[in-house]
Amino acid sequence: MKITVLGCNGLYPADEINTSGYLLSAENFNMVLDMGSGVFSALQKIIEPERVNLIFISHLHFDHISDLGVYNYYLESKAKRGEFSGKIKLLVKNDESAVYRAIAGLNYFEIEEYGDEIKEICGAKLAFYKMNHPVLSHAVTVQIGDKTFGYLGDGNVSDNLKRVISLSDLTVAHAPFFKAQADSSKPHASAFEIACIASELKKRVLISHFMPGCDMQALSDEIEFAREYLTLVTQGKSYLV
Repeated sequence: MKITVLGCNGLYPADEINTSGYLLSAENFNMVLDMGSGVFSALQKIIEPERVNLIFISHLHFDHISDLGVYNYYLESKAKRGEFSGKIKLLVKNDESAVYRAIAGLNYFEIEEYGDEIKEICGAKLAFYKMNHPVLSHAVTVQIGDKTFGYLGDGNVSDNLKRVISLSDLTVAHAPFFKAQADSSKPHASAFEIACIASELKKRVLISHFMPGCDMQALSDEIEFAREYLTLVTQGKSYLV
């Protein structure tokens, strides 16, 4: 498996960096994790979007879902030309919001709600974990063969966050804060906290979801002690699981 970064900003795109989105690829398997602003354009440069097997949405904040609508327009235009039939499976949690109802109304996605059960889709085993975030948000692990990838989405430090890292060969963590900003009331963990967990568990973690204008060198310096396990992601780059 490999994970390709389609967008790694939080909040809003800036300096040609999109908001959250990743493509997990293996043989005959393509999964998109979140679909933030600008992610659909990045996806098109790598794969025909109709070849995606499934999309996972961690939660319904706009920096994670903004491009779902334009993705639906793309599939609709392909269908009208006879170049696409069927629907792409969309894993999303119903949070009883107007945003969920709008997503559920998109015609070219097959909505499937996830829960505590393990799902087997296209040869992959998926498990889901509730995160510590102001809105309903979930992480996912994806196992194919003997490799497991973890995607934390958004969330502060919690037992489930540590569990996903411990279970995975490689995890993407949204940890944009500096050590001085760390606080249990924040919506995210700090990169320093993730570095400590990764070092303790001896697990590889990719740090993403940066604040626009973030001092990336200062953030890198702060987690230098865990460089063996941690990497700050770069949009457009792929990483082997």
